[in-house]
Amino acid sequence: MLFVAFVLTGQVMAQGKARRGKAQGKSLIDSIMMLSEVTVTGQKSAVKLEVDRKTYDVSNDLSNIGGTASDALENIPSVEVDNDGNISLRGSSSVEVWINGRASGLTSDNRGTILQQIPAESIDRIEVIDNPSAKFSAEGSAGIINIILKRDRKAGYYGSVQAGFNTAGGANTNVNLNTSSKTLDAYASIGYRHREDESGSKTEQDFYSNGAATGFQNSTSVSDQRGNNLFLRAGVTLHATQKDDLSLSGMYMHGGSNSFSHTPYRYGNYEGTAPSLTPVITRVLDRTTTGRGRSNMANVEFNYRHSFAEKHTLDFILSHSTWHNNNNNVYQDRTTYTDETIPTVESYQLRPQHIRNRSTEMKLDYENVLSPKVSLQAGYNAKFNRENTPQEAWRSDSYDGSNLQPDEAYYNRFLYDMDTHAWYANVTMKFGKFGVMAGLRGEYWKVSTESYDYDENSYGFKKDFFQLFPSLFLSYQFTQSDQLQLNVTRRLKRPWGGQLNSFMDTRNASSVSFGNPELTPEYSFSYQLNYLRTWDNHSLLLSAYYRPTTDVIQRIKYMIDGDERTFQTNMNLTECINSGLEMTLKNKFGRILELTTTASAFYYKLDAFNYTLTDPLMGRLITVSGNSESRFSWNARMQANFTLPHNFSVQLKGNYRSKRLITQGSRRPSYSMDIGVRKSFFNRKLTLALNCRDLLDSKRNKSETESETFYQYSENWRHARKFNFTATWAFGKNNNKKGKRQREDESEDDDMQRYDGGMEE
Repeated sequence: MLFVAFVLTGQVMAQGKARRGKAQGKSLIDSIMMLSEVTVTGQKSAVKLEVDRKTYDVSNDLSNIGGTASDALENIPSVEVDNDGNISLRGSSSVEVWINGRASGLTSDNRGTILQQIPAESIDRIEVIDNPSAKFSAEGSAGIINIILKRDRKAGYYGSVQAGFNTAGGANTNVNLNTSSKTLDAYASIGYRHREDESGSKTEQDFYSNGAATGFQNSTSVSDQRGNNLFLRAGVTLHATQKDDLSLSGMYMHGGSNSFSHTPYRYGNYEGTAPSLTPVITRVLDRTTTGRGRSNMANVEFNYRHSFAEKHTLDFILSHSTWHNNNNNVYQDRTTYTDETIPTVESYQLRPQHIRNRSTEMKLDYENVLSPKVSLQAGYNAKFNRENTPQEAWRSDSYDGSNLQPDEAYYNRFLYDMDTHAWYANVTMKFGKFGVMAGLRGEYWKVSTESYDYDENSYGFKKDFFQLFPSLFLSYQFTQSDQLQLNVTRRLKRPWGGQLNSFMDTRNASSVSFGNPELTPEYSFSYQLNYLRTWDNHSLLLSAYYRPTTDVIQRIKYMIDGDERTFQTNMNLTECINSGLEMTLKNKFGRILELTTTASAFYYKLDAFNYTLTDPLMGRLITVSGNSESRFSWNARMQANFTLPHNFSVQLKGNYRSKRLITQGSRRPSYSMDIGVRKSFFNRKLTLALNCRDLLDSKRNKSETESETFYQYSENWRHARKFNFTATWAFGKNNNKKGKRQREDESEDDDMQRYDGGMEE
């Protein structure tokens, strides 16, 4: 969803006025209020600018209906989701993704899979915390994306039933139930999704020797995927006393998928002299890949909250998450040669992989508003992550897989442990229209990895670190319609498990990737300036940022003499600078049209690098170098919402991304368009919605990579254009006779949801 600021009433309210009369549940919100939040209000604010985040209401985004959490993230300004489900913010993949304010079992390895299973309809809003304070984990140089799931607190009982299908053959259904009373809140939801998709890729490679093209390798692949997944959520909160709340919640996900792809790899040589070179195919490797995966994710959380007095609280949270993912991939290869004297070569490879992750987290947060102008926050956070991932390999010289034998070179078992302990303190002060929030966070973490081969020989390392992460937030409120903010923080990006595993992944016949256990974290200082101006039925938001980074972790590619494959790994290369300017313009024209236009301009500069590494396959020394590179790129989005008579709504979206720099190459421009229509019946109890994502079927990732020894053009896409149809029936009964506690809960529904999701790690 675009960075939308709905101005339905033309009125801007400061947070202090919008949230008066609330007794508890405010947490850091009270501190932020002292720094003066500006909110563009309407029937339901679709964007909020606060001292440390931007919040997007996605519950009414028509293009998300029938989609997943990944689809919802694609609609957030400055957020990108590539064809593999990888997420980046402001062009950087160093971003944390949370659910309800905590990692909730999401890691860099699995979050793409998990987010593609969470129904978009279960999401209330998405927070982009692009410059987090000291209270938050320092992980994520670009910031934190926090997905907050729906949790209604209105008194009574109510719910909804939803069902839908799409033209690709997918279908989904969801049931949501809620109940709330003076002493007890409870919710439960269950969703089932069947998905069918088609994706594909295209690669063209030229090989060079002494500056001359000598050979080539081209491939085109089309993949069919289908799967089913079940998503469950439930929670209960007991208001034991006026000062004590006890909560227990859980989330469970079970999914299965099957995939099939066919890829012919064509290899050959160039004959003749430049510029008149003739490509001559020498052989064709025909690969069929069949995959089957099963995954389970579970998260359980206990929360105790005590209020000593109004605006004086203590929170304790204990959570545990597990992630299991079993993949069985079969690769059937048949290589034929144009020279008929060379016999056809066949092979069958079976690669089972079993990922086992578990994590436990404990948090203790203390907050106290000492006076109307001073507040204090302090806390402790501990995380314990464990991974055990065995990879088996079996091989046969026959196409049908008969007489399978262990393929010892590709056996691997990877163990990864990381323990983190953190302490933080924040002090917030207000001097008239000027606000200051200063904080300091200390983090100690230790990492241990072990990689075992077939004979149980191992290679690993153990490292520990301690770093301090200061933060400073300044705010000046000119008027209720004008606010200026300046934020400065220190951040880091830790290498995740897969980047540290030296095992070689050969699933792609033309490319081999492997991890680097010697990687160390990269560090950044992030500077950000925000300005928000609102008037009548219009609003303008400007954000500028500057982020220098050291010990940059980047993926590099190289080739080995006599081997036509490219090799990929990660290294701490050099230094870089990310900077940019973001603009959001919101206009309302009468009662029918709301137009939102956003534009982002990015500048990225990567310093030159020259490193020597030992190739793990041949044991040779390889020199990898790159010149200093810089690139200016920009994105633009436009969204039009039409409110028509008879409960009709129409939404149109357009998106453009310019050319962008990547390591050793660039990514070509891209564009896309979405459309959605919705109509309500029976006093809004029944809602029918129809949407189409990627209406022009143009959303493809095209990139170029080159070095002294090769040039590569790649193109891939995740799914083709499809239409989604969804029907929703709402039911229930609200109880208007509420006690004081219930009235407080209802009046601060947004804040309590935000406390549940937005204020925790």
